[in-house]
Amino acid sequence: MRRRWLALCVAGAAVLLLAPGALAGPSMAVGTGPAVSGGPAPTIVVAGGVHPAAARCSSSSLCPAWVRTAYNFTSILSSGRTNGTGQTIVIVDACGDPSIASDLTTFDVAYKLPNTTLTVIPFGTGKNCRNSRWSLETSLDVEWAHAMAPGASIDLIVTTAPTSSELFGAWGYALTNSLGAQISNSWDGKAKCLGSLQRYVATAKTDRVTLLASSGDGGSWGTGPAGPFGDPADCSEVIAVGGTALSVGSGGAYAGESAWAGSGGGYVYGTHEPAFQRTANIPDPSGVIGKPDVAAVADPSTGVWVYNSRISGWAVVGGTSVACPIWAALIADANSERAANGFKPLGEVGPYLYDTIYGVNGTGAKYGADFHDITTGSNGYAAGVGWDPATGLGSMNAAALVKTLGGTKSA
Repeated sequence: MRRRWLALCVAGAAVLLLAPGALAGPSMAVGTGPAVSGGPAPTIVVAGGVHPAAARCSSSSLCPAWVRTAYNFTSILSSGRTNGTGQTIVIVDACGDPSIASDLTTFDVAYKLPNTTLTVIPFGTGKNCRNSRWSLETSLDVEWAHAMAPGASIDLIVTTAPTSSELFGAWGYALTNSLGAQISNSWDGKAKCLGSLQRYVATAKTDRVTLLASSGDGGSWGTGPAGPFGDPADCSEVIAVGGTALSVGSGGAYAGESAWAGSGGGYVYGTHEPAFQRTANIPDPSGVIGKPDVAAVADPSTGVWVYNSRISGWAVVGGTSVACPIWAALIADANSERAANGFKPLGEVGPYLYDTIYGVNGTGAKYGADFHDITTGSNGYAAGVGWDPATGLGSMNAAALVKTLGGTKSA
């Protein structure tokens, strides 16, 4: 497809706006679905107009340097091989943030982050929606994906409405136009993985694109066929990202995690357990898909700083909306290492995470080094040793996990 671009110069970031007239839309279509109930998940727990100086970063208001330290990103982000260089993180949000370019610049300047290229792509029909929660969601997704993969470019697809047809249609657009090898979605719906959605999932698998989605902020998904569930996180091929309460010491030193009560997860009744989960022998008495797959910080009481001028400037935000872009960034970091090694992108990485890293009953040789196994806390289901339906396999030890994923051709 031939693109026409409008260039906008903004201090601190290169921003590209795709001309609306060039938007051809996806070659595949999903039937019109319901609005994504609940939409984005971030919870504002602190808001203020004063810039949080580095000295004010704390265990309850985390900034990039502290999260990098806690999850062991610091060393890999100093290298162009493992900081997302050459990669594009695709972020799908509805309504968007009209001030995202300047918001990102403010965030970057505050935390001494390098410039990046942000491409804003409008998608859909009709007049663009406006919503303060989606505006905050957009700032959160872009700022924290950039913070944890500073070498990567970001393609932000903004749909005109928060409906499943447009949000999933944006996947089709990203895949048709080969925008990036990782697509981050910090939103969830309330239905099992739809049959029509499988066409996008299959294309992503063929094209070696990793799909990631927040598992939601409502706790356990339910204990029977009545649900509720949370698409697209309930697709076996999508990496569902749950949430934790992150404890840190001085400077962000990792001090442990527990399952966050709001972390979405559970069992997707009416499905069949994928082979990789069955082989790993995760605790799954009903033989169905178990979610989430992985987790990261999400508890608002251990939230992260976000800048959004449309609301009130600086705010501390929580929810699995935080965890998803952090994991998308890690995938981009690993893919930059893979590219340097001459390997293809990770694509559907779930089977490798379960079969090779986790192993049967968590006995994989690299599991203890690559992941923090989270064994305390509950989302309705109790966290425990190994995989559990509150935190999945656990959170990342980024330096070790990126080395494993980036340096193994078969991953």
